[in-house]
Amino acid sequence: MKGSEIRALARMLDRVDYYRLLKVERGAPSREIRSAYQTRRREFHPDRYRATDDETRDAVDRISKRLNESFSVLRHDARREAYDRGLEGDSVRYTAEAKEEVKDGTMAAAGRTPNGRKFFAMAGEEERRGDIEKAQANVKMAMTFEPGNAHFKAKLEELKERLPKPDSKTSYAIK
Repeated sequence: MKGSEIRALARMLDRVDYYRLLKVERGAPSREIRSAYQTRRREFHPDRYRATDDETRDAVDRISKRLNESFSVLRHDARREAYDRGLEGDSVRYTAEAKEEVKDGTMAAAGRTPNGRKFFAMAGEEERRGDIEKAQANVKMAMTFEPGNAHFKAKLEELKERLPKPDSKTSYAIK
């Protein structure tokens, strides 16, 4: 790429979203984003431009940093979702508000209180072991500490769906 093209890209960098910078479609899968990042990173690696003028090297550095930022955001599902919402509001950068949104979402998913986190983690362990009933009981316990946690509620509903349904022909009479 010519020095003039690099400097032009660097000048318009604040108007280029991460997808356009990486040359991928908005719904691109992670492996395509990784591949595009690696290709673009090689194209704009600072070592390739050591022998150029200072202005071009500075432009390459800016582009290189923005490529790293792009990949860092788009490879992480929660960051990517927050970024996509920001794009709808005409923000081409991953903003502090988006970072806070992701942080809040991550905290809510894991739990905001020590006991909520503890019981929710225990539920995850039981679910991995295959004991859906114990997992459900632990999510219910986590919800006693965080009754408004939407992530906990969604997990409880998911676990309820996975519980085996009692056979209507089976009699539960006690003899």
